[in-house]
Amino acid sequence: MRNVRGALDMMMHSHTNRIGRARFGVVSAVDPSSGLVKVFLQPENSETGWICDTAASVGTALCYAPAQIGNHVLIETAQGDGDNYVVVARVFDAVTQPATFSCLDGSKLSPGQFGIKVGETEFVLMSDGIKVNGNFVIEGDVTVSGDVKASGISLQQHIHGGVQVGGSVTEEPQ
Repeated sequence: MRNVRGALDMMMHSHTNRIGRARFGVVSAVDPSSGLVKVFLQPENSETGWICDTAASVGTALCYAPAQIGNHVLIETAQGDGDNYVVVARVFDAVTQPATFSCLDGSKLSPGQFGIKVGETEFVLMSDGIKVNGNFVIEGDVTVSGDVKASGISLQQHIHGGVQVGGSVTEEPQ
């Protein structure tokens, strides 16, 4: 009878461990062409098979950056199946810290700010405006209802010295 009880306990334990639940993990492999990753589940450090990476999407708008090896992630099970995981978010912790932004004087984002950083190119949206660090290329028309400044020179308020009647060229704007 004792052997039967032991066998039932082992089967129950095995079944309980297969019930899906959210887990933390570390990305161990990436296939960006298919949007799949492998993850070392924590704390036991066992590796998943290929699972779906995360993307934010609404309608036809999509925001996706493939995971990198070493990213810390939160994974959840699909349909409660303990063998069928999907990455739901990247997470920060003591090892993987949020990025700093040079356009914010080397600070990290604060509540109410939204940032995108790819290499050294940065875009930060704030309640009082937008800051961009990097080259900015616009194809198409630009309409501005306020002033435009380049290197501190106002497009609306600048003056030219050396103005002469005729076909002469003016000096640099000030």
